[in-house]
Amino acid sequence: MEDAAKPVLQKPPGYKDPLVPASAARPPPKKAQLPPAFRHPGKPPRGNRGVRSCCCRFCCYLLVLIFVLAVLLAVAGGIGYLWFEPRLPSFRVQNVTAPVFKVTMTSDGTFLDASATVKIHITNPNAKLGLSCHEAHARVAVADEDGDVEMGTGSAAGYALGKKNSTTTSLSVAAKRSMIDDAVGTRLKARYKSKNVQFLVEMRTKVKFVVSGKSTPNFPLRVKCVAVSLKQVGSGRSLPKCDLNFFNGIF
Repeated sequence: MEDAAKPVLQKPPGYKDPLVPASAARPPPKKAQLPPAFRHPGKPPRGNRGVRSCCCRFCCYLLVLIFVLAVLLAVAGGIGYLWFEPRLPSFRVQNVTAPVFKVTMTSDGTFLDASATVKIHITNPNAKLGLSCHEAHARVAVADEDGDVEMGTGSAAGYALGKKNSTTTSLSVAAKRSMIDDAVGTRLKARYKSKNVQFLVEMRTKVKFVVSGKSTPNFPLRVKCVAVSLKQVGSGRSLPKCDLNFFNGIF
C-alpha cells in the first residue's frame, strides 16, 4: 500500500539511463532536403546561368558589330559626300501663257474660264552626278488678295539630266466655269488686260542621283515658285528660282 502511494519521480532533462545501451538511442531526425530551386530563392540554377551568360555575350558582340558597321557607313557616306558634293536641281518658271482667260458675270454669279501652259526650266548643278526625275504633279493658281483662285492640276513628264545639264518641261491646266467672288472677278479681268495677272505654280516630284549607271533611292521634293505675271514673262528677264522643300516633299 505504501509503495503504491509513492509518486513517480520525473527524469531531469538530458538524463540518460545507464542501463540502456548507446546503440539503442535514436539518432536525431535528418533535416528534409529542399529542391535546388528552393535552396536559394532568386538565384537561377547553374545550367540556366550558363545559357544566360552566353546570350549576354552574343548580344554584346552583336551590338558592337552593329556599331562598327554604322561607323563604317557614316565614314563612307561622309567621304562620298565630300567627293561628289551632291546638290539638288534648281527650278525656275521660264514661261507662262494664258490663251484663254475669260471672266463672265451673270445673275447667277461670276465665273472664270481659263487655261494656262507653264514651262519650267530645270538645271543640274552637279559636275560628277547625273539626275533622274519622276513625273511631276503640279497645281496652278491665280494670286489674289482674297485668296488664290485655283486653275487646276496638271502633270509634267519625267526626264533625265546629265552632269552640268539642263532641260525644260511643261504642263497645262484649265479651269471651266469656276465660280469666284464678284470683286475678285473684276480685279482679275482688269489685271489680265494689263498683263499683271499673277500665276502661282507648285510641284511635287521625286529625284535621284545617278553615277556610273547606278542610282540612289528617290528623294521627294516640293517645288514652290513665286507668283509670276504675264508682264514679267514678256520682259525677257530671268525669273527667280523656285523654292525647294525636301522635308515636306513626301506625298
